[in-house]
Amino acid sequence: MHPIALHPALLAGDYELIQVQSQPTSGVVISGRLHLEAMDSVTRAGALGGAVRDLIGWLDLTGGDPRWRAIVGSHDPERPGAVLTGQHLSLGQAGRPDGQIEILSITAVAPEGFWGWWRADPGLAVRTEPGTDRVLPDPAGYFCALRGAR
Repeated sequence: MHPIALHPALLAGDYELIQVQSQPTSGVVISGRLHLEAMDSVTRAGALGGAVRDLIGWLDLTGGDPRWRAIVGSHDPERPGAVLTGQHLSLGQAGRPDGQIEILSITAVAPEGFWGWWRADPGLAVRTEPGTDRVLPDPAGYFCALRGAR
């Protein structure tokens, strides 16, 4: 099913999120437990005039950078680790000094979950190949989120 045909609230729930990086290096796999939920009325009222949010949540990662794990694992409704807006799921928190977020574009939805492509937006940071001045492309790849897995 095309994601636009589905009301985003129907994606609330728990998922096993698997991201596979295809650039700048391929084969790196990151996985964790993704939780998405509707905002309560107080949080929704506080978001008026701010960014549109269909669902908020967090991603529990078992490995990787501890600072990134803390950011995407935030349960704070004001600064959630994950935000679903339409067919785009953002991991991380835009506007932070380090600025990195990952944008997951949902291309398909099924009863067992959703999947698509992702890309990292490093904010102002520019990644270079170690020992050279060659600028590397931003990390990107594909993902799937399987409902209730694990």
